[in-house]
Amino acid sequence: MPSDELKSWTEAFLHYLYWEQRVSDNTLSAYQQDVETFCDFVSQKKITSFSLVDLEILEQYVRGESKKGIANSTLSRRVSALRSFFRYLVREKVIKENCAKLLDSPQIRRKIPDVLDLEEVELLISTPDTNRATGLRDRAILELLYASGLRVSELVSLEFSNLDLEDEMLRLWGKGFKERVVPFGEEARSALLRYFADGREKILKGRLSPSIFVGPSGHQLTRQNVWILIKKYTIQAGIQKRITPHTLRHTFATHLLENGADLRVVQEFLGHSDIVTTQIYTHVSRKALRDTYRKSFPRK
Repeated sequence: MPSDELKSWTEAFLHYLYWEQRVSDNTLSAYQQDVETFCDFVSQKKITSFSLVDLEILEQYVRGESKKGIANSTLSRRVSALRSFFRYLVREKVIKENCAKLLDSPQIRRKIPDVLDLEEVELLISTPDTNRATGLRDRAILELLYASGLRVSELVSLEFSNLDLEDEMLRLWGKGFKERVVPFGEEARSALLRYFADGREKILKGRLSPSIFVGPSGHQLTRQNVWILIKKYTIQAGIQKRITPHTLRHTFATHLLENGADLRVVQEFLGHSDIVTTQIYTHVSRKALRDTYRKSFPRK
């Protein structure tokens, strides 16, 4: 059983992640599991304060977790969680230095994301039956996911206060309340206007909701709702690839880069804090790079 001091600083760290860093619910849940697992480990060693933890103990913990056979991605996240946790403890003057920053992370081979070509995008987006209210809603969802690269959690939480139809912009707030402005195109704007004019009120049936995308209950759609509808339209469209809401985010970034967008701009649109995360999309821009080279290099 962890000491009161261990538990107290663990809870304080999670509070800090939620209120100051504004991490997602999934990240918060994962880091909670990671830090609590570490607390159990040091408690078994009769350690009652984080000030008594050194690099050797941290390395013992990581080796022990590795021997359990957990995936490298999970182990890497646990190391990342410890680095963040110990950085927080330094900030709060619980410890003098962050020895966790010296931990080695396992090498993870980044998986290249699946993307759709433009023909597949057009096919998917045109699949919903726009003679129905839910079809108008689903068409607007697909258009907006592709046109703006939103995360599905961002999409379902959209309210009218986020939307600027005149300038075709979305204003979002991510980690640390950092504002992000994301444009969307004329096609997405038209789909939204049709949904607002002929679909949304029919779905709500007199109910009131601040959410843009709603279901028959009057509540905002859930992430699972969006996953299910995309899976349904993928099957109806006859597309053989496995498509998720994140596939449309990948496709958005890829198509921008293929058509000459600056990597830093795409980073801003996606809300990535580190450009390294955005660079995974550059693999699909090789065709554009080759074309530029062939046009520009004087020796053919």
